[in-house]
Amino acid sequence: MSPRPTPLRLDSAACDGCGRCVSRCKPQALKVGPGYILVDWPSCDGCGKCVDACDREAIALRSAASDAPVKAATAAKSATGSKPAAPVKSAAPAKPAAPATRAPGGPARDWSLPEAVLTVLFAFALYLTMQVVPREVTHAPVWSGVALLAYYAAIAGLLFFLARRRGASMRSAFRLDVAPEWSSLGLAAAVAVGCWLVSVGYYAVVRLTGLKPPVADGPDMVTLFGPGAAGLALTMLVLAVIGPVLEEMLLRGTVLGALRSRFGPWPAIAVSAVAYAFLHASLWSLLPFAVLGVALGWLAVRSRSLWPAVAAHVLYNAVFVGAALYKALGG
Repeated sequence: MSPRPTPLRLDSAACDGCGRCVSRCKPQALKVGPGYILVDWPSCDGCGKCVDACDREAIALRSAASDAPVKAATAAKSATGSKPAAPVKSAAPAKPAAPATRAPGGPARDWSLPEAVLTVLFAFALYLTMQVVPREVTHAPVWSGVALLAYYAAIAGLLFFLARRRGASMRSAFRLDVAPEWSSLGLAAAVAVGCWLVSVGYYAVVRLTGLKPPVADGPDMVTLFGPGAAGLALTMLVLAVIGPVLEEMLLRGTVLGALRSRFGPWPAIAVSAVAYAFLHASLWSLLPFAVLGVALGWLAVRSRSLWPAVAAHVLYNAVFVGAALYKALGG
């Protein structure tokens, strides 16, 4: 009787002993260290959460296709009572492998440095382009909203191009196909509230010095898409949902992902946070935006999914936009 195939494939040489997979394993079937992975197979249920936590591909789900040669060899041995002959290799040249993409439950292929640089330069170029548009357009009711939508549409187009270039969907390319744990979403809410308090405290301290920083750059939020109910709803949708989602895919998805595998998590978090702060092009807001960028980067690295960072960014923006709209409407 052949042994039951194990649900995981292990590469001990790739393991750095970080222990993130251990914290994700509810049956507590894993023990790891530098260069070794120990699994209590009877306890392992093959849920794959340890696979999501490992960014070094030291743990992978064993697919039916990968088990086929092993099962065939086992069946041949049991039928003949001898060791089966090795398969004959085909003389035909092998086709080049397709670019690696993220399979559900598996680690994503790293973004390249050129891709990360391209995204940042493209975003800065878009911002500079908007600066040459006449002020009568960028600060006029409705037209200011149209200009902002055009900016985000261009960002979305770049992200779609990068995902298609590697043969992946937007969800899989930017780690949006990995559902976060509930604890990560609770942490996202705490991060959003904490960063909001830092921003409010920062502006309060600045005003105590006698300076008067602008509360928000650009046109009045009430007139961004018009003063009506539909305009206000569209303002909230664009500033509190569409903008944060695209910015997280751009900065914590592409930039942080490309830098982390090469320079480590904290240099990648710092660089993506600085890029995020400068993309908003406000000297008054550099510090609070940098703090928010660091917190969102840390959240993305810790959770192995982009959703907690997206949730925290959406909540942070929703509070500020909602407060600004409430104040502008005389609340």
